[in-house]
Amino acid sequence: MTTQADTHDSQPHVPGPGAVSASEFAVAPSAIIVHDPVEAGAIKALESVADEETLRQQYLFRQVPDPDLFAEQHRSFVELIGQNVDQVHYLADLIAGEEVLEQARTNPNQVYTRDALITIPWLPEKYIAGSMLAPIRRAETATMEAAARALGMEPLLRLPEGLFLEGGDVIPFSREGRRTLLVGYGRRTQLPTLEFLAAELIPHGIDEIIGVELAPWRINLDGGLVPVAEDVVIAHPESVLSAVRLDARGSEPIDLLGMLRDVGVQVIAVTQEESLYKQACNCLCLGDRRLICYDMTASAIERLTAAGIDVLATPGSELVKGTGGPRCMSRPLYT
Repeated sequence: MTTQADTHDSQPHVPGPGAVSASEFAVAPSAIIVHDPVEAGAIKALESVADEETLRQQYLFRQVPDPDLFAEQHRSFVELIGQNVDQVHYLADLIAGEEVLEQARTNPNQVYTRDALITIPWLPEKYIAGSMLAPIRRAETATMEAAARALGMEPLLRLPEGLFLEGGDVIPFSREGRRTLLVGYGRRTQLPTLEFLAAELIPHGIDEIIGVELAPWRINLDGGLVPVAEDVVIAHPESVLSAVRLDARGSEPIDLLGMLRDVGVQVIAVTQEESLYKQACNCLCLGDRRLICYDMTASAIERLTAAGIDVLATPGSELVKGTGGPRCMSRPLYT
């Protein structure tokens, strides 16, 4: 693989159509970890929440889902993954009987297996444990780490106390052979975390980080921007306030969306409502221009299809009440 020292120049570039890429969208996962919060009992537990403010602030759900419909839609999502990925691991099967799984009985957010464990296509045996800002989610890290250990994986690094990092903010990317992490920061993951990752991982693990400053109402990067192919990004542009590139030479501001458009990448723009309440950007990429998204944004699906993306739509009307999408509900693994 080409290193930063071989390719770095003064102008930012992104892969054009047909470029060889180690980006998340270009690498088919060998397996995906999922979790059923209905079977664990956590969705049912939400029915006792007295008011919407507690539901949002403490449990991070926008509405209380119907458990039966949530389970049905989650099952459909997992079946669709199974039709396109060699292995699907249920979290409860990987670590059956381990004490760290107990927190999932009262934490409906464990359905979002993406956040507490970060994997990178070009480092397939390694992981980074997430560090969650919300108190209800902090125990998820030990649970997902137990799953990673059960699969023979090892930690790439450890975050210091006080730094926060969520998988929904991390998108492995590639720019003309440079191993890049797109990392959103703002509401949960914060800029000092990006600086720590750059210091620890450049140049042996990655070549650069592109930090994406998110609007204050945007929870994670994958709610507002996800590259889905070498030449296609789906985004709510107003979610991105600014961007900065961190590499071995230091840091410098960049215009991320402008950079993408300048090299011919199509930005499929969605509205704030579509991105927040229908999770239009929150797509699970499966390689070879394939993705899974909710079936709730017909216009975005039509434009993705017209751009040559094989769109696999899954019912999401009940799943979306937890404020996450197909990318959030899946942790890809690579071999």
